[in-house]
Amino acid sequence: MLVLDCATLALRESDLIAEPQLLIIIMYTHSTLQLTHKTKRLRHMAKTKAEIIVKGAVQKAGYRDYVQEKVRSLNVKGYVESLRDGSVRIVCEADEGTLKNFVKLINIKQDLIAVEKIETVKKQPATGEYEYFDIKHGSMEEEMGERMVAAVKIAVATRQDIKDMHADMKNMHHDLNGSIQLMHQDLKGSIQSMHKDLKQSTESMHQDMNQNFKEMAERYDVISAELLRTREELKIAVDNLVRVVQKFLEKPA
Repeated sequence: MLVLDCATLALRESDLIAEPQLLIIIMYTHSTLQLTHKTKRLRHMAKTKAEIIVKGAVQKAGYRDYVQEKVRSLNVKGYVESLRDGSVRIVCEADEGTLKNFVKLINIKQDLIAVEKIETVKKQPATGEYEYFDIKHGSMEEEMGERMVAAVKIAVATRQDIKDMHADMKNMHHDLNGSIQLMHQDLKGSIQSMHKDLKQSTESMHQDMNQNFKEMAERYDVISAELLRTREELKIAVDNLVRVVQKFLEKPA
């Protein structure tokens, strides 16, 4: 604990007696520093230091970089490192709620990473010894080898994705050809059906028109006969009327 006294400040007792305000300032500063120190201790006591072991496909896959990226927004301090058994160890300090959220964020299966198990093996009060969250790297040869293996894995996965995409496109092309052929057949069938219906409709209309013309012709013949008969009867009546008039005129007065 930081303690301020007259000896530390190299002040003489006569100075303090002559300047009582200086004594007040020293006492206030001392109290403030004590309070700050206690506050820091309480903050550390409210946090937890946890040791977490992550198992699965978590090495040579970019998992440590992923973990470091996720802690930036959570204010988690500590470090992450690879272990000889293929697992990853995370030592970190944060409050309990943040630690739970952190564990959820690092439990992932994406790209080359496949977390199988996360186990918190140790918990204790935080010490405040970590200022940042770091990646503990191995030797230069180990790190270079890990990066190269990760790059090869990514290249292989990318190649497989391209092959799968090519196969999907090939299947899609096959399905598209089948759909076009089926649509062509349906269209051809529809056109043939429309042509047949139109032909039947035209033939039916032609038959109806012929029947109507035939009926009109028959009616015309009947009307013509009636008109001729009426004309003959009218002619006979006129002739008879003329004869009657002539006979009437021939009678002597």
